[in-house]
Amino acid sequence: MTIQEFSDIFETLAPSSIAWKNDNVGLQIGRPEAAVRNILVTLDVTAECILEAKRIGASLIVAHHPLLFHPQRSITDRTRVGSLSLALAEERIALFAAHTNLDSVPWGVNGALSMALGLQTPSILSPLSGSLEKIVVYVPADHADSVAEAMYAEGAGMFARYDRCSFRSAGMGTFRGKNGAKPFIGTPGSDERVEETRIEMMCETWRTPSVVRGMLAAHPYEEAAYDVVPLANAHGEYGLGMIGTLPKPMSAKAFLARVKRALKTPALRYTPGDGPVRTVAVCGGSGESVIGDALRRGADALVTADLKYHTFQEHQGRLLLVDAGHYETERLVLPVLAGALREALRQRSYRGSVIVTRTSPNPVFYHT
Repeated sequence: MTIQEFSDIFETLAPSSIAWKNDNVGLQIGRPEAAVRNILVTLDVTAECILEAKRIGASLIVAHHPLLFHPQRSITDRTRVGSLSLALAEERIALFAAHTNLDSVPWGVNGALSMALGLQTPSILSPLSGSLEKIVVYVPADHADSVAEAMYAEGAGMFARYDRCSFRSAGMGTFRGKNGAKPFIGTPGSDERVEETRIEMMCETWRTPSVVRGMLAAHPYEEAAYDVVPLANAHGEYGLGMIGTLPKPMSAKAFLARVKRALKTPALRYTPGDGPVRTVAVCGGSGESVIGDALRRGADALVTADLKYHTFQEHQGRLLLVDAGHYETERLVLPVLAGALREALRQRSYRGSVIVTRTSPNPVFYHT
């Protein structure tokens, strides 16, 4: 298996298109045509992690946090990023980053955090926006089904709990072929009127190119008329954070003990909410941006990280706001990610190993 083939498989697990606009995900260091032997999964790239990858014969590191996030003016051993980049290149170890796309899939960072806290019926807290389009195409009526089938096959016509969805309306199409045209119906130079079906389907933005290619291949016309329309609809299957319920209400004190135990952290920062805790929102890593969504969804508590002093102050008494640590809220995804990769790669006859790092510790220490 090549790194490019690995990248294509990863797109089916956590598409790069659902990452934040300015995020840097995917292959960061390495040659797409290089072979993948063993794979090491980690939160962060460290010198120890690179040595571990070399020791286990891994030719690819999959990291949650991108090593190359900001533009680099130079790559030298005088900086941490430069030193690690040189080491990876010298050892011929490729680096692949899965950051906010791994945050935004329901089985990823926040799915793992929800499971660790025992949340029931978890769902996306802040659904992804700007990720859906509508494809509209005009087809001769007796070819509508075959064109629709080609679009379905490429992933169009989907909702959260439904697929093969379309809206169809009948109409009259008109055209006249110019000199050199080879119309499917009629002759060049003649005005033609054809009974056509207008087909409309919703599609995820990252699937649109393949859906359009499939549609054009199945379309009988020499030149098909179609539209691609951006939608404001939120995508309920992808987005930041999760929200669910505890099996039964518990006091704030008991819930904090549950979080501390589940995440194996020696300390928590928090501000009190109002009353017992039943509905819980989570957002692994820096989750200040989802506080408003947690309040709107009726959460009694939000477990996240990297909260500011004034954020605690602003929400005191409104929401049990828990800062459980960036590392602590994200490290849970590593075995989940490794498992997802093993299953996806097994189906492609990959024979290497996917190994979770043992040498990527929390860079933040606690004095208690």
